Amino acid sequence: MKTRTLIWIISMASALVFLVLSFVFHSAISSKNDLLLEEGYSNLRQETHKVYHLRTQTIEQYVFDNSYWDELVDVIKSKDSAWIETNLVSAMKNFEVDGFWLMDVHGNETYYYDTQTKTRAPLFDIEKEALINSLKQNPFRTFLSTQQGKLVQLVTAPVQPSNDENRTTPPQGYYICARFLDSSFLTKINLLAEDTRFEIAGIAGTQSDTIDRRKNLLHYYYPLYDFTGKPITAIKAEKKLSYISTYSNYMKTYLWVYLGILGLVLFAFYQFLRIRVLKPMNKLSVALNTRDASHLHYLAPGKDEFSDFARLVEDSFEQNALLKKEVEARKESETALKKSATELEKATVEKIRAEQDRLAKAEFLSTMSHEIRTPINGVIGIANLLKDEPLNPQQATLVNTLIFSSNHLLSILTDILDFSKIEAGNIKFDRVSFDLRDICNSVHNLYIGAAREKKIDLFVLSDNRVQGYLVGDSVRLCQVLNNLVSNAIKFTDEGNVTLSYRMVRDDGFKQIIEFTVQDTGIGIPADKLDTIFDSFSQASRSINTNYGGTGLGLTITKKIIELQGGKISVTSKPGKGSTFTFFLTFEKLSSGSEQPIIIQKKATNETLAGLKVLVAEDNKINAMVLGKFLEKWGVQMQVAVNGREALDRLEKETFDLVLMDLHMPVMDGMEATRHIREHTAEAASKIPVIALTADATSETQKYILENGFDHYLSKPFNPDNLFRLLEKYRQ
Repeated sequence: MKTRTLIWIISMASALVFLVLSFVFHSAISSKNDLLLEEGYSNLRQETHKVYHLRTQTIEQYVFDNSYWDELVDVIKSKDSAWIETNLVSAMKNFEVDGFWLMDVHGNETYYYDTQTKTRAPLFDIEKEALINSLKQNPFRTFLSTQQGKLVQLVTAPVQPSNDENRTTPPQGYYICARFLDSSFLTKINLLAEDTRFEIAGIAGTQSDTIDRRKNLLHYYYPLYDFTGKPITAIKAEKKLSYISTYSNYMKTYLWVYLGILGLVLFAFYQFLRIRVLKPMNKLSVALNTRDASHLHYLAPGKDEFSDFARLVEDSFEQNALLKKEVEARKESETALKKSATELEKATVEKIRAEQDRLAKAEFLSTMSHEIRTPINGVIGIANLLKDEPLNPQQATLVNTLIFSSNHLLSILTDILDFSKIEAGNIKFDRVSFDLRDICNSVHNLYIGAAREKKIDLFVLSDNRVQGYLVGDSVRLCQVLNNLVSNAIKFTDEGNVTLSYRMVRDDGFKQIIEFTVQDTGIGIPADKLDTIFDSFSQASRSINTNYGGTGLGLTITKKIIELQGGKISVTSKPGKGSTFTFFLTFEKLSSGSEQPIIIQKKATNETLAGLKVLVAEDNKINAMVLGKFLEKWGVQMQVAVNGREALDRLEKETFDLVLMDLHMPVMDGMEATRHIREHTAEAASKIPVIALTADATSETQKYILENGFDHYLSKPFNPDNLFRLLEKYRQ
């Protein structure tokens, strides 16, 4: 853009700024006026309320004080006119009361008097029964009425004895005083105001508050109501804010003077730029565009900044070509260098992050496996010990439920810790025989307590066509059913949860079973049905806040079902409940089936007498549980609480094998095993070492077998598996 154009734009922008400032100043003045008007209106309202209530306060206090009078209670009953004329008629003039009425609780006038006519006049044109009913609800009232076209203010109070300080005694009647809202009333309230005028506005429903911004005139209407709350009229308050007009005129004059001076300054500045800057800049521009130094001769002889600049431009023309080439070459080099550095940095960062993520994940899974499986080992071990004790039926049921629940927890833990294996579809499924009815009854027994705590029902509906034993992975099936039933109970606050199964097809060798878990809980929104099976996903954020959960349960459930060739689906209505349905195929166990598919248990009379075992275990509970089993099998056992103590015992005594825990203080199992293989005597270095560890990750198991261990057994261990493994190494 040329300098001439730029200066022209700057000038136009300055003019625009001039106009904008004018508008802003004008808007500021208008806004200030509006604020002053709003403030004046607020003051007018407060002033109107104040003067009106000052005028009504005396009569209200008069009515309240006189209604609390023992003699007045007696007068209502005796209708003593002489007492009333002596004590009330004369006093009412001092309080500007224009009339009063005494009524009993049924509305019958005991006495009435009008000061203007100086006669006993009847009550104003008001429905007496409605008035009495209104006074029964609120005997202290201030309202308006009309009499022969005149507005009258009425104040009421219940007549009660003076010794009733809390006014709890039922009223004996009502005392009603009147004041005319006439010119005298308006004159007196006008005297209470400074520059505000008051008048009766007429019918209140046709009036509205107004602010005349051109004249700075305010009108406020204070509504007055009858005893039913219906507006009858209003007091109109009018105030003119003269000081606003004075302020506005002053500010406008100041604005125009300021903007006029600003305009002259801008014009003078433009002329200066045009003569001293624009013309020299034009010459420089032509010279720079044409690369012709002859256009600079006009400026070169001078002694100002433009002359110096012209001479510099002439010198720069000579070096421009060389510099241009050098700059282009340097830019190309810098671009290539930046690209290489960025690619190298990105690759390095991605590699480091990937390695850190892998190591962090492996360390986390290893730690979680050890820390959680260690206490579970104690629970399952003690439960298995109890199972072999003489128990009554109820105790046996409880122990079986404990074993079932512990194994179920272990199965879930195993899947969560090895979630990457589940995602890859590398789960190995067992083929054991089981009774489907027993599986469902076990699930029912496991969760019936939780259902009862929430006061909901838990039902199991079976299909009688499913008879005998089926062959499949019963633990995975339990995991799926437990997950779905647990979720159903968690999200159901009333109603029931139903677990049912039915046979879909039977070809003589296999059965396709349909399982359904239905609840009457909170349901799932339609737009979330496609995402609830995603990893770490829940229907909404409030689900985790209100109910908890990791969001992995349904993902694992779906993977387990699909990897066995099944399919799961869900239907739901928010607020009505949800229904999860899945299909699995199981082999039928016939009488001629081979028995290896059934889990074999050791004979109760088998022993391992003569076997001498060194146990390296720092957890006292795990050592106690392991010791109970070994003692029951006749095994001689010694316990070392760390790897160093185990090495010391191996140097002093001979053992048939070592059960080595991995995580121990002083010296862990890995280091102790390396010492056994590398630094002990030849006979001791060949002793079988079995890793007995709660770290059950596949990476740990592989590492164990590659670093001197003969075998490993995961905690919690199955007593039968431990027995068979020890029997294998028995001499």
